[in-house]
Amino acid sequence: MVPPRDEKKSSKPERCDRMIFEFYEQQSAITDPGVYAHLFDDLPHDVSRLVNIVQGWLISLPWSEAYGLDIPPERHREIYLRTVPEMLKGILELDSSSLIAERPLEKRKVSLCRDFAVLLVSILRHQSVPARARVGFASYYRAGTPRHWDHRLAEYWNAKSNRWVLVDAMADKTQLERLRFPIDPLNIDRSSQFLLAGEVWQRCRSRKANPAEFGDSPDDLGMPPIRYALLHDFDYLNKNELIGFDAWHDLINKPENEVTKDERELLDRIANVTNHVDSHFNELRNLYQSTPYGQTTRRRLSK
Repeated sequence: MVPPRDEKKSSKPERCDRMIFEFYEQQSAITDPGVYAHLFDDLPHDVSRLVNIVQGWLISLPWSEAYGLDIPPERHREIYLRTVPEMLKGILELDSSSLIAERPLEKRKVSLCRDFAVLLVSILRHQSVPARARVGFASYYRAGTPRHWDHRLAEYWNAKSNRWVLVDAMADKTQLERLRFPIDPLNIDRSSQFLLAGEVWQRCRSRKANPAEFGDSPDDLGMPPIRYALLHDFDYLNKNELIGFDAWHDLINKPENEVTKDERELLDRIANVTNHVDSHFNELRNLYQSTPYGQTTRRRLSK
């Protein structure tokens, strides 16, 4: 249960931490519901119920067979809707019912994991709860290759526990029955079930993990997809919650043998600040604004 705003405020640390909370309470250009904001006003202030509501809007394209669906190819374009207003418009065009109503499977917006996370973050920010989307690798999917899949989760400040909590808003009952091992989708364990992209980068760079066990498909494994995930987590923490296909600077998708020593050192620094957001918040923000990668992303989104 998300506490009332006054209780939440009273539990927050002071000074720099308050600045961080206020940053993640505010909508981004992508999560701002805009003209649809009023539709969030009557949603419950309970993360479990919000997750169920978001699941009632969306259907995961990679899991469509598990739901017995054959999604027509022309609907696959729905995964490219970047902003929350675009997504909500699509959701309501498919079914104009109240947002609290659970849609039939065939009338849910076709989505990937990123949409579930971003919509939950948008609702929580609307309710003045600090929230952010994160990128990393989940180990709980039933798959041999890769062992750890690129995945996007929501992370919110749980005032009662006085900590950030990761939530897999995509993992519904159908998916939970098919996972490699049991998880609590409302409290994902960072030590074993989900590794942030920066943690994976550091482990692989220090040869404490095998890069070939990480990827976003059986054909895309190793350091390139790890670098891709790391840079998207960097984007997300700076409140540019891109879709998975957004790759606007060559650092994110250049061949591994073309990454320079200076670029690897920059990626090492990005991994450190994304792993320790709250203690390196100013560095995170300054680095994003001063590097060509962050500047390119901000410029493209401003168009």
